[in-house]
Amino acid sequence: MTLRPPTADRCARVAVVATPFGFGPASKAYSIGQVLARHHGLDVAYYGTDSALDFFTAQHDTHAGPLGRRPPGQDPPELRSADAVVNVLAPELIGTGALAARTYYVDSLGFMWGAADVPPDSPLRRVRAYLAQDLFGSADHLARLGLRGVIPVSGIVAPPPAIPPPAPPEDTGTRTPDRTRVLVQLGGLGNPAGHTSGQVYLALVERLLTEVRHDAVEMNVAMNHAHGAFSLQADLPARQLSATEFRTALRHSDVVLSSPGMTTLVEVSQAARPYVPLPPQNWSQVLICRHLAAGCAHELWPFLTAPYDRIGDAAPEAEKAVAVQEINRRLGRDDTYVKRYAHLARHALGNPRTPHVGAPFDGAHEVAAVVAADLTARRSADEPTTETTAP
Repeated sequence: MTLRPPTADRCARVAVVATPFGFGPASKAYSIGQVLARHHGLDVAYYGTDSALDFFTAQHDTHAGPLGRRPPGQDPPELRSADAVVNVLAPELIGTGALAARTYYVDSLGFMWGAADVPPDSPLRRVRAYLAQDLFGSADHLARLGLRGVIPVSGIVAPPPAIPPPAPPEDTGTRTPDRTRVLVQLGGLGNPAGHTSGQVYLALVERLLTEVRHDAVEMNVAMNHAHGAFSLQADLPARQLSATEFRTALRHSDVVLSSPGMTTLVEVSQAARPYVPLPPQNWSQVLICRHLAAGCAHELWPFLTAPYDRIGDAAPEAEKAVAVQEINRRLGRDDTYVKRYAHLARHALGNPRTPHVGAPFDGAHEVAAVVAADLTARRSADEPTTETTAP
């Protein structure tokens, strides 16, 4: 599937893409695309692979399709006719300078990169605009890496749906007053280590949830099934939610129990919901744990970071992903770790705290405003005026 060819009287076409790194990048891409379509009237289509495509196709209001294969150094065919490309954390999709010149790159994890991630020949140094979700000092950190003109934005979350969804059917009945409703958010479960990493993580989480769960807790799980690649064996209701469905589930939960992904933390913070962390799924979540442990007196955060301290910060991203996977495999077999986590998590569930990350949560609008204004300026500069065309 490709975007429609240009016509003289059409609105600008925007292709939205994201790296298949769990659901976080795709969720941010979707949030930005929604603002571009609904508030700026642009023609938006979404493209992705693996967990990114899983997320896009789960939405009920998107035009989404897969990215085709391409030779090295070339651009994905689906992006070639777009007037603009909003790219969330997928520099590998920028094959040529021509595409870089139409790409608005959105970096939601700028705090974690090193010099090796943005070498002098990186396409990220040639993009039309580089926008960074400015958490944990990301914009300043990227500037120190030599990236010029980085535009900081606040937490990126989806705008409210045009029509508010109804409450879930189960909420219409009588609720046992002493049961805490826990939304367990496991996300897309994708990272550079592949599906094996997600499967290892699920095995660990199953043990933890089984140990934490008790009669006073009612758990519902949101997760990617990846067409059967991921499943939860524990006796818990688990399904993949659209962005709107997740927002509804979040609103009707008492506390969120989740791996410490940046997107979930921002969404939970915006919704002012109490939050209890699960262990990290990947290296970015290890770093997020460290940041939150440094600013929080809660004993659970430093407990979660400690097993991963042996991983070298300078190691390649793929190597760190595998290292996290193998530590999670070991933790899933460690009875002492499981019992200690359960003890700390039960205490946290009884005394939950709301994270404060991403305010004022206008990042999707801020990114969309930059894209829309620049497209308008480009069109004005390209179109001849009546004076120049008059005979």
